[in-house]
Amino acid sequence: MGLPTVSALRRARHTLAFLSLGGVLALTVAAPAQAATGPADGRRVLGAGRHVDAVYPVVEDGGLHIRTLTDKGEAEPKELALHIPDTKTSRITLPEEYGFLGKPGSDAWLTSQTQDMSVVWPGWSFEGIGSGVLKGTVSIALDGFSYAGEGDAPTFAVTQPGGFGNKKVSQLLVPGSAFTTVSGEVGSHTHANWLFTDQGTYDIDLSVHATLSSGKAVEDSTTVRFIVGPVPDTQKPPVEQKVSHYADSADELLLTPSKVDAEYFVGQTINLTAASTRTDERSEFRWHVKKKGDSSFTPEPEQNTAVYSAKPDRALDGTRVYAELLDGGKVVQTSEPTTLRVQAHKPTTRLTVTADRSAYEDGDTAHLTSTQDPKTADEHYHWYLKRQGQNAYEWIEESRLADQDVSLTPELDGAQVVARLFDADHAVLAESSPITLAVGARSSATTVSVEQDAETHTAGGTATFTARVANAGPDATVVWSVRKSGENPFTEIAGAKGLTLEHTLPADWDGAQLRATVTQGGSEVVAEGGVPVLKVSAQAAGPAKSQEKGGSSPAAALWWSLSGAAVVAVLAVGVLLIRRRARPETPAPGSDERV
Repeated sequence: MGLPTVSALRRARHTLAFLSLGGVLALTVAAPAQAATGPADGRRVLGAGRHVDAVYPVVEDGGLHIRTLTDKGEAEPKELALHIPDTKTSRITLPEEYGFLGKPGSDAWLTSQTQDMSVVWPGWSFEGIGSGVLKGTVSIALDGFSYAGEGDAPTFAVTQPGGFGNKKVSQLLVPGSAFTTVSGEVGSHTHANWLFTDQGTYDIDLSVHATLSSGKAVEDSTTVRFIVGPVPDTQKPPVEQKVSHYADSADELLLTPSKVDAEYFVGQTINLTAASTRTDERSEFRWHVKKKGDSSFTPEPEQNTAVYSAKPDRALDGTRVYAELLDGGKVVQTSEPTTLRVQAHKPTTRLTVTADRSAYEDGDTAHLTSTQDPKTADEHYHWYLKRQGQNAYEWIEESRLADQDVSLTPELDGAQVVARLFDADHAVLAESSPITLAVGARSSATTVSVEQDAETHTAGGTATFTARVANAGPDATVVWSVRKSGENPFTEIAGAKGLTLEHTLPADWDGAQLRATVTQGGSEVVAEGGVPVLKVSAQAAGPAKSQEKGGSSPAAALWWSLSGAAVVAVLAVGVLLIRRRARPETPAPGSDERV
């Protein structure tokens, strides 16, 4: 499934998460409780503001091993217990937005993604794995949990703020739900909100899955113990909890998006999961899609599993999707449609790519370097390449660093490369201007350059672009297309052919790449050129609105209404309560290699 909502520790160190559920609660000050020191089944108890990476996988001797990283270094998870005492900040009233977890208004206990000095501050980290050791991302799966205590129906959830504006609840790991896996890049570090419905001891069973660079699949399992409330002198053995699947009581076919309210940022893969009481791993599905402006739904035959997946291009914004459950080719259940929303983040920095040389020979290696201006804490990169004549950029496999090497052949002459910067939730934060590779002699090659009537355009205005073509045959033609920033495919502009293009520019073309493609003999692409990055400014702003359409979200209202005094407390002491993560006494293997 797509990458779930996560946040890098580097950003948490420097930014108050005011819109997180814990952002207000955790910074409402009471005197921090003392760290628990009593025994808990012979384990060392970590609490009172202690930072711990509860899941800290490392690769040793060709295998994957789960450790826990504390301020004293690595430890085995079975040696530790993470403590959430009953404090003024850890005990909360369960909000309406957490109705999936329990009855709204009931008590719950929280350790938040924003550090609360009275409870343990847990996260998970893939920083102990060196660059180049793995192929692909690392995933953590929730395998179940056990409980010891007085609760009748204990459960928990790991969440983060999500959706557009970060004002909603994004589920990461929730027993009995569709959310049982989180993924991340090597080198990433994650914090989240951990909520528990009852006091007691929770043994949470987790497994980590990855693929070595050799292609060998590796995994390991562990159990992380949380103690909510008083630490018992004698620990009763937790009892495995029977968890009902989220669809076990659903008579209808339900669609569950991987992001809250099916709101996706460019870069995040769209996943919709279909399930009901009648579905199992052998079920067959048929998916139907209706894009904005279409008059009817269209089936997508290649989508025939329980999960509908698509790239989050802005062309899908407003698309409606529904699923049919089939039995022997006959439709037995039909879901309600889900509407997809796709937006792009405004760039957080300017990303620039430079090459070590202006031209190359066959067999050379191009060394490409990216820089940020201004410098940010984000270090998650991917690189994409498009050969001349192709219609879309493709990810350069395992490209994850700020620099990238490309082995060159004559087929890459005229190819273009872009770098993208992502946040920890795999949303695109910035994209570089494309750089064009020159391989071998090009003296007689057809070339095309594009002039524009202005360097900056206004959304809704008409712009004129002119193609200048050299060394082309008499039957050469020019076709115009555009690719929006952060996306891979070019889209032909309807009716746009010839040396001149006049077009009304929409606002979402800001940062887009405009392309003029020269073809010879009707199909062979002989040259490409264009405007690497269009600058399209917004139209003049109208009267300011007091709030967005529909008003404030219930979650936002909750977070700001929990305590009026909390706002004052945040401003007064917030900075003092954010501390840097303590480093281990002995550096973890590979910890000096970052993505």
